[in-house]
Amino acid sequence: MSSVVYGGLDVHKETIVAFLVDSGTGEVHQEEVPSDRAHVLRAVRRWGKLGELRLCYEASGSGYVLKRWLDEEGVACEVVAPSSVLRVPGKRVKTDRRDARTLAQQYAAGMLSIVRTPSVAEERARAVVRLHDELTRDLTRTKNRITKLLLRLGLRYEGGHNWTREHRRWLASQALVPDEQLILHSHLSTLDHLQLELDAVDKRIAALAQEAPYAEGVARLLSLRGIGVYSAMVLLSEIGDIERFGSAPQLMSYFGLVPCESSSGEKRRLGGITKAGNSAARWVLAQAAWNQTRPLRGERLRKHWLTQPPEVVAIGRKAAKRLHQKFWKIAARKERNIAATAVARELAGFVWAILRVEVGSAPA
Repeated sequence: MSSVVYGGLDVHKETIVAFLVDSGTGEVHQEEVPSDRAHVLRAVRRWGKLGELRLCYEASGSGYVLKRWLDEEGVACEVVAPSSVLRVPGKRVKTDRRDARTLAQQYAAGMLSIVRTPSVAEERARAVVRLHDELTRDLTRTKNRITKLLLRLGLRYEGGHNWTREHRRWLASQALVPDEQLILHSHLSTLDHLQLELDAVDKRIAALAQEAPYAEGVARLLSLRGIGVYSAMVLLSEIGDIERFGSAPQLMSYFGLVPCESSSGEKRRLGGITKAGNSAARWVLAQAAWNQTRPLRGERLRKHWLTQPPEVVAIGRKAAKRLHQKFWKIAARKERNIAATAVARELAGFVWAILRVEVGSAPA
């Protein structure tokens, strides 16, 4: 029976540095190969003669392409969380070979956290949802550039809120010299283009929300106050398979909403939230938390509850009541930002519950 060979791959755009260690004999093998499919697969076939391969590499901008190549070849490969790789503070020499060796050694010891690999369809849908946030940030930057341009020119709009139709007409009516007009026109054209792109992305997200495998999850999440179609798609696309979270606290931790802790001996100190998890989902929950400040009014949520199973509605009703009370209970003692963060953390628990509840079971 061949021994197991653990390998760490330090992946870059042009090259991959591999460090392999035989768990039985302790023999090591190091190699650098070009990071294209043909060269990688040829190298893997050579390495397979050393024993049963179990490879890993850190999650990065290179995505999951390498893992999918190796999966097709029948080679075990896992993507690991960079935050779980232990770094020695005293070491001042960092090279690709040393990074690959660290990965191999810690992977063989079972010290690394494995990242779930999404399917190609899941990854594509998540990219579309993330594009909404990227375009929104670009829109904000462009608006800020226009605002700063107007400030430099000593122009101030006094007709109400910015970026209304009246504000756009006011911008068009300003008498500027040709160079200033060129700059303003360029920014406004960029703004209009980005808005058209954002509208197209919103339509695609709305269409995805009505398709499998997202339709049921979106319908359930819309039963929670403060969650709309876009928010629901962010949560679903970032969570992936909800079954991988065995409890609500695990999902809270994944979102980075649990408090930091520094305890030693009899002393236990808790700090702010870790912010170590998924930032997109955490932002969505933080925004939804502020919706809990007002008592439940309006018919949108109640009408939606009429379309959902009793188990889902029970969780939605419980969340609406509990989160509103929790916000003001904490806000009476601490700052409202702290209250909103606590509500966002508990809302993550309700997200876990509403996605995991079995229809036909007893109400939660």
